[in-house]
Amino acid sequence: MAQALGWLLLLLFCSSAQSFLWRRTRGSFPSKGIPSADEGPFWQKLDHFSKNCSQFWPQKYFVNDAYYKPGGPVFLMIGGFETVYESWLSVNLTWLTYAERLGALFLILEHRFYGHSQPTEDLSTASLRYLSSRQALADIVNFRTQIAEKMGLTKNKWVTFGCSYGGSLAVWSRIKHPDLFAAAVGSSAPIQAKANFYEYLEVVRRSLATHSSKCFQRVKKVFNQVVKMLKLPEYYSKLEDDFTLCKPLKFYSAMDNAFFLERLIYPVMLAVQRNKNINNYEGKQVSISMDDLCDTMANTSLGSLYYRYIRIIHSTIGNKYSPCLSANYGDKLKAFVDSSIRHQYPTTGRQHFYQCCTEFGFFQTTDSKNQPFTGLPLSYFVQQCSDFFGPKFNYDSLNTGVTSTNAYYGGFNVTGSKVIFPNGSLDPWHVLGITKDISKDLPAVFIKGAGHCADMYEQKDIDSAKLIQAREKIFQILQKWLKQ
Repeated sequence: MAQALGWLLLLLFCSSAQSFLWRRTRGSFPSKGIPSADEGPFWQKLDHFSKNCSQFWPQKYFVNDAYYKPGGPVFLMIGGFETVYESWLSVNLTWLTYAERLGALFLILEHRFYGHSQPTEDLSTASLRYLSSRQALADIVNFRTQIAEKMGLTKNKWVTFGCSYGGSLAVWSRIKHPDLFAAAVGSSAPIQAKANFYEYLEVVRRSLATHSSKCFQRVKKVFNQVVKMLKLPEYYSKLEDDFTLCKPLKFYSAMDNAFFLERLIYPVMLAVQRNKNINNYEGKQVSISMDDLCDTMANTSLGSLYYRYIRIIHSTIGNKYSPCLSANYGDKLKAFVDSSIRHQYPTTGRQHFYQCCTEFGFFQTTDSKNQPFTGLPLSYFVQQCSDFFGPKFNYDSLNTGVTSTNAYYGGFNVTGSKVIFPNGSLDPWHVLGITKDISKDLPAVFIKGAGHCADMYEQKDIDSAKLIQAREKIFQILQKWLKQ
């Protein structure tokens, strides 16, 4: 899980070249009445859509004025399903290079209920009713309006940035509020909600095939072998030892079986989605690359396909934070029904899953025959919605939520102007994004061979020419729009 310090930036600037000003909050729960502007962190209304709500909470944000030139644009990076880190302001990531070239002020805003931006005392189902993309969008609008007034930035052009769900919010901010935001860049942004996202694993298959036709076939073959072993209890002890399971392998229900298979599928999904971006923004390795995965599956010196696959699984658990593979659904259930807030080391799983159950779906099932895996039907994910949040969270509520989301934001029927949609061809999320130009002012930047949010990462020597060109294309479009 992501880890971060619980700091909030003050609404102040220093005369130094770069200012990172923050204060530790005195509480993470709503307080009656809103403090004056001089008291520090940015205070948001708990419920933007209730006239009777008088509760406010402190939202975390960061400011970087290292490159700002008076009158320059303001870049607002929007957080999604993650904790926001201060390091995002110091690592030479793409959006910071854009800011340097354009003399922009740069801000990062953390999403409510993620990281240290906790509006309530717990993560109970009752509290999570205040967690939605619409509340988050209202947070963004309020933040932009108030900060612009307090910092004298009302006449500057504001541009929203975001990766993945944060990218979706960046896009929707511009579409819904073109008077406040001059442009948006939504990297790998899914803009169509979908309950049964079976296409995800179809892209995993196609992406593996871009490395070699045999890579997909090897993964499929060894996965089927493990599935057969799971049907025979005499193999349980071997599987426990080989995959370094945290607990003895016991299948009391279909959910146990499905969860174990999900754990075996996940490293492959992550390797494809991230491709060469195996480190997170903190510089920590979180996956292996797709090339490494395929090379491992082809390496006969490691033994049979079965033992090569074990090597891949071990690559995801070989650290102090996860010394063994948790493959018991009861463990996941215990973790996800826990509604406490860990302020020092915030978790994101329960919140993320709640939004999937209520707004987006995005459930990556094995319901398609055109992919290498089995065992994860839509029912597996819907059951978790009920298990984690209560019986009212079911198929009907999921479908209602997804339909409502697409109706409110428009889904693939994007309108407006000055929004850039970067996506990578290897990234399974591009299926729910925009990959072809809608109009001159709604361009897509589709990057062959790139993974999830690849255009946003720091440029590396191993980056392809197409990726480097895509970053420059995005910059040139932004520069042109900001001059208009």
